[in-house]
Amino acid sequence: MARLGKICRLNMGQSPDSSSYNEIGEGIPFFQGNADFGEVFPTVRVWCNAPTKIAYPGDILISVRAPIGALNIADVKCCIGRGLAALTVDESICSKQYLWYAIASKVEDLNSKGTGSTFKAISKSILSETEIPLPPLDEQRRIAAILDKVTGLIALRKQQLALLDELVKARFVEMFGDINVNDKGWMTQPLGKLCDIYRGGSPRPIDQFLGGTIPWIKIGDAISGDEIFVNSTKDFIVEEGVKKSRLIGEGSLIFANCGVSLGFARIITFQGCIHDGWLAFENISEQLDKIFLLKSLNQITEHFRTIAPAGTQPNLNTSIMKEHQQIVPPIVLQQEYAHLVSQISAQKLTIQRGLNILKVLKDVMMRDYFC
Repeated sequence: MARLGKICRLNMGQSPDSSSYNEIGEGIPFFQGNADFGEVFPTVRVWCNAPTKIAYPGDILISVRAPIGALNIADVKCCIGRGLAALTVDESICSKQYLWYAIASKVEDLNSKGTGSTFKAISKSILSETEIPLPPLDEQRRIAAILDKVTGLIALRKQQLALLDELVKARFVEMFGDINVNDKGWMTQPLGKLCDIYRGGSPRPIDQFLGGTIPWIKIGDAISGDEIFVNSTKDFIVEEGVKKSRLIGEGSLIFANCGVSLGFARIITFQGCIHDGWLAFENISEQLDKIFLLKSLNQITEHFRTIAPAGTQPNLNTSIMKEHQQIVPPIVLQQEYAHLVSQISAQKLTIQRGLNILKVLKDVMMRDYFC
């Protein structure tokens, strides 16, 4: 085992004077923290003409404030703020790519050592004292090459999923046009005339009803995963809580009317659940295919976010959604599109299963190599 402080030079970031920030390209790129990170390389949003701490091309950048442990590689000379540290590896004793994976394996450990009441952070000493296995260079390169292959396959599967999502969106526009302006002149009706719209809610105080078997769907449950279905949640309530809420069933179409998911439509895959921060669309007219309705709503998420009344958080109330002018193309055309979505969803499911297997494989390999 070897400490990071013996393997590389640690350069903890420091924020320069705010007067040196600019967005016109004066000076060198300034990366403040994890928010500037991309898949591998950071994205330049701000420059600095009076840098205090500098990282160089090839340095490994690590987030040292919540979220701790996110990694990127500097591809330009840059200024780093206090949310980051730069690691310049001694490549005579450690492969840079091997170090990347070794540090990635320590994220949970680093987070456990974070301190701070508002934002957890790790110090230079904690980072410096973090230990990783250090086999001979040839073995390091072999391990990194294997992990690169698995990582590449994971990236490929993610790209395939993204391309299929783009195909669904592109086909929608091809068939139905830009529904923000209804450029194909489809008939429209107020959404409230095409379905019943009910507001969700949670029993209060919620702490008294947690711990049962009935899923409790919240706003954050739509952030990741499938863009059609809500198929996972972390919280469940007891049956008594249902009496103080509204139970919806499997296959129900719901629409996030507030918070971080505002404007997202999803379909419930649970047999029965309650929902908070969502509107439920029930008794949908035969003029509308449910999948078409879902996709047409998701196509204009930004529109809904724009019209949401401001407050503690933007909120689209039931009245606004009832008045929304929903396009109603011929049902045969809607069903043709829904069939396409169904076929693509099946392809995505197969790809997602392969992706999940690869992620598990990588996790196992990371534990074997670095724990």
